[in-house]
Amino acid sequence: MFKISCIHPTCRPKLAKETRSKWLKLAKNPSKIEYITCYDSFVEEEIKQKIKKKDNLIEIYEPYSFGIVKKCNKAATFAKGDCIIVATDDTIPEKNWDEKVLKAADWSKEIVLNTRDGTELADKRLYMVKTVILSKKRYQKLGYILHPDFAHVYCDNFHSWISHRDNVVIQRKDIFFEHLHPSIGKSKIDKFYLEASTKKEYDKGENIFQRLVKKNFNKNNEKELLERFKSDENATEKYIAAFVLLTSGFNEKKLTDLLKTNSTLN
Repeated sequence: MFKISCIHPTCRPKLAKETRSKWLKLAKNPSKIEYITCYDSFVEEEIKQKIKKKDNLIEIYEPYSFGIVKKCNKAATFAKGDCIIVATDDTIPEKNWDEKVLKAADWSKEIVLNTRDGTELADKRLYMVKTVILSKKRYQKLGYILHPDFAHVYCDNFHSWISHRDNVVIQRKDIFFEHLHPSIGKSKIDKFYLEASTKKEYDKGENIFQRLVKKNFNKNNEKELLERFKSDENATEKYIAAFVLLTSGFNEKKLTDLLKTNSTLN
């Protein structure tokens, strides 16, 4: 029985296989990990075959699709583990990562795990959930890993937002999945990165994000978030509650006044 399902969307088959090898070598119990790779393929024979299975490895061949979202969601339909982790071409975990992740939470519950990825000095957005790690129960509740309206850009922003909206995030910054991001010089920029990083793609992603936020926020959500904002004494959690509220259109002045009132009362 697999404990963890890694799903790996990729348009770089050679690099993806090298990355898969590293993930499994760094695991304490690799045989307990189901590793599902979804490739963009331009080979007709592969696309016809669709799936290859060998032991704990599954390879899926799909016609080309821009970005990671479609491939992630396709791969997830094969996942059997209670914990699902999105592996990417430029993410490498620490040694014994599987054991640490499994011990970090009760994976029978609806949860999202927020780990450290090494970009924290460059990326100050405390609300961003680094490395997509969620329980099978959470996946089943949402019906997707990353919202299917996105292609690539901003899908992680929405994953972070809806995870915090539902208050299912467990903070485990002691667990490290290093993101070798090209923007901070940890890997080379290639054509796939450039295609996904245009202003057009960012504008498109932001518009989808704003539309989905409005669609997925109601008065009950607002009431719950306001209570969390007022009662939580942890500065980071208060900041995260403010992020969800403000992103959803809550009046910034009202929130600032509420913060001042709380400070006076304390």
